[in-house]
Amino acid sequence: MKTKLIVLTLIVAITVVFLGFAQSSYAQQTTALVKQKIQQQKSNVCREMMERRLKDNPAIEMKGFIKSLNLSEEQIAEINKTLLDFQKNTLELRNRMQIKELEIKALLLEPETELAKIREKLKEATDLQVELKVKTIEKYLEVKDLLTLEQQAKLPLGIPSQIFALEKFDTGRMMNNFCW
Repeated sequence: MKTKLIVLTLIVAITVVFLGFAQSSYAQQTTALVKQKIQQQKSNVCREMMERRLKDNPAIEMKGFIKSLNLSEEQIAEINKTLLDFQKNTLELRNRMQIKELEIKALLLEPETELAKIREKLKEATDLQVELKVKTIEKYLEVKDLLTLEQQAKLPLGIPSQIFALEKFDTGRMMNNFCW
């Protein structure tokens, strides 16, 4: 009887140990599968986000717009020269605007902030912004004059600065991407 009890206990112990190993093995496999599924979901979400960003990306829309104009090689060369001149001519102006913005920040950091000085710097910065927008419109009109009537008809209505991507993006980087 005692031997039967010992054998039975051994069988139960071996079964428990075997089930414990099986359960941990199953848990490891399940954990690996869960991690793999989570990783797939994350990569799918990231892929979807990238596709959405690329789909709605103004840079891609602008490239499509430029291709739709069917520009000649001569037009492309002349427009690139015009845009490069525009970048050169507005570089100092954009730098002065940034300096004014930094001066405004410095005035705000002073212990005794004087509103009159800030107002004056804001006016100076605004005047520079207006000057840059006027130069942008002038350059837009130069580029527009290089286009045929059919190409001009395809130009979007609205703000010419969209062509130069001044408002939403860093001008230099964007224009380098959009050399016609």
